[in-house]
Order: sequence, then C-alpha cells, then structure tokens
Amino acid sequence: MLPMIVPNPSLASLTESASDALGRFSGCPPKWFAAAPGRVNLIGEHTDYNAGWVLPIAIDRYTLLAAAPGGEAAQLRVRSLAFEEEGVLSLDALDTPHPTPWMRYLQGVAVQYRRMGIECPALDIVVASSVPPGGGLSSSAALELAMAHLLESVTGQSLSSAARIDASIEAERQTAGVPCGMMDQTVVESAHPEHALLLDCADKTVTFVPFRQAEVTLLVIHSGVSHSLAQSAYAQRRDECERGARALGVSTLREVGLSDLRALDDELLRRRAHHVVSENVRVQRSAAALQRCDWDTLGALMVDSHTSLRDDYAVSCHELDVLVRLAVAEAGVYGARLTGGGFGGCVIVLIEPERLEAVADSIGRQYAEQVGWAPTNYRIRSAAGANALCAAL
Repeated sequence: MLPMIVPNPSLASLTESASDALGRFSGCPPKWFAAAPGRVNLIGEHTDYNAGWVLPIAIDRYTLLAAAPGGEAAQLRVRSLAFEEEGVLSLDALDTPHPTPWMRYLQGVAVQYRRMGIECPALDIVVASSVPPGGGLSSSAALELAMAHLLESVTGQSLSSAARIDASIEAERQTAGVPCGMMDQTVVESAHPEHALLLDCADKTVTFVPFRQAEVTLLVIHSGVSHSLAQSAYAQRRDECERGARALGVSTLREVGLSDLRALDDELLRRRAHHVVSENVRVQRSAAALQRCDWDTLGALMVDSHTSLRDDYAVSCHELDVLVRLAVAEAGVYGARLTGGGFGGCVIVLIEPERLEAVADSIGRQYAEQVGWAPTNYRIRSAAGANALCAAL
C-alpha cells in the first residue's frame, strides 16, 4: 500500500521525544532546549550565491535540540534520533573536522562561537527532527541555527540574529565544506508565519510578502533520491557562475541582463548565466504574484523555473522531472518545480486545497509505476523562524 501524506509531528511531540531520549542517553533531564524550522524555497534557486533574489518560507517541520550538562569533560556527546547514531566531539579538537558529516554542522557552530568569545561547555545533546535529511529542505541550516540558539541559552550570551546567521553560514562553509549561499540560514532564523521572505542577497535586505495559505496548499514530494550539496557538482555550478561573471567583466551575475549574455562565447557558461539572470526576474514576478494572490501566474513561473534548472543549469534528475511532469498534469495543480540545490531531493507543488489528497495519491501511484518506488509526501505550511521559536520555548 502506498503511503499518503506523512503525518507532521508537532514541536511539542518532538520535545517530548527528545526529552525521553536524553534521559536514557545522559541519565539527566533536559535543562535547555532550542529549535529551528526547515525551509522551502518557493522560487529563486542557485541565485543566492550570485547576489540575486530568493523567495523562501520556513516550514512547520523542525529540528529540536534537548541538552543537559555533559557527563564527560570537554566533550559534546550527541544522539540523533533520525539517524539512530551517536557522535562524540572533543571540544579540545574543534579545528579537526569530525568524521561523521552531520556532526560537522554542530561542530562548525561551536567553532564560530568560540571565535567570538563564546565557549561551548561539555554537553549531552539529543537531536529530534521532522525535517527530512537530504531533501533540499535545509535540515543542515535548521541544525546549525538550533545549535546557535542552544549555545546562547547554555552560556547566557546572546548574539544578534545577523551575527547568528553569519556564524551558521561560516560553519557550513568552513567546517562542513559546503559552499552555501545565505538564503537557508537567513530564512530559518528570521521567517514570519503566513509570509514568504523576499531576500536580496546583495545587501541582505528582507521584505516579508503575505502568503495567504487558506487559498492554496503546498505539497512537498521527496523523490527518494538523496543529494549531497558537498558533492562536486554544486561547487562546479558556483565556479561556472563566477567564471561567467569574470568573462562579462562584472563581480556577480546580478549585474547583467539577458541581452548582455550574448557576449559570452562559452555556451556552457552562457546557459548557466541565463538561468541565474532569468531566475532573478522570475523571483521578482513571483513576489508580485504572491502579493496579489495570482496563483496561476505563480504556478507558471514555478514551472518555468524548473525548466531552466533542468535545461540551463542541469541540476535536475530523471526522478524530479517525472514528479514535476506528473504534478502539472493533475487538475487543481497551479505549478511545480524542484526545490533546493537539485541532484535529487524534493519538488514543491502548488495545489488547490480540496485537491491535495487526490493529487498526492495520483502522483504517488504513477511515480511508483514509472520509477519503481513510492515517493514521500509532506503537506507544509509557513512557520516562524528560529529567533521567534526559541524565544517561546
């Protein structure tokens, strides 16, 4: 029997699970909690590291940390409920990347906070999360921002949201080895419920755009193909964009228009740049469509974005293309596109609310027939960022 829509555990249920697990893991009840949401990017893919615009939302799926004073001196002992793994990090060896990839995100935040004079003490931590890993929903940024808030709660030393975001970005770049942009950490920290966040990645200004979710529903479908943004393909796309900008004599591709791209002799670089420049236009048009609740226009722009990501930027894959094709053929679907870095992960579908279950069921059955396995479906809603979440814990 094919799964329908995966139930969404509440933040309270994650807190209870983490608390129970910490008692077993540490022998102590939790003294501190911190949480951060995942995110979905409505549109604006691979534009953030090109100083462009993005239009993400935080989602009602969370990563929660429960912590107690450490039982071992100068160590972080961490148990992940999602991975069913435990890791130990020596606080005396923070500059040596941990062998377990997910531990590096926690380690990287501790490194950045130490550089700002905030020392991470010995802690026992349990991580409970409803953000699917490897799906392009920013499970890494959620883990980083939750860790940042946890360190501030434990030490009683607070940073501004801007400093917290910067620390999390550098943690991902320097310790996890992922050349990320600024979008994920910004929206995970700063989002407002019932709003999308129009982020100008050049000057870091944010405009909150109302997102009236009573009129539409967002369905996220995981293809079953996991991705790793640390793979060479992601870094290669970034390098290609930088080469294209240099060839055009500008600092970033934000500074050029579509007509300027004719000056690029290299066809590959021209295609990469064409995606970035055209995607920036789509983001602006999408924000305007969202403001006036023009779902038909927003859906069409989502489909155009996917086509560009597939053809010009070459970050889609067969499974994502099948999901988008199946989705846009369904009655009641306004549009669909891959979300996240690509190379696997998820698509996001904009749907009439009353069609949600039927669309999820139809796509799931056809996808299983064509690909060989069932996708995983998540209904999502916009949520508050970590700054607001942790203030309420």
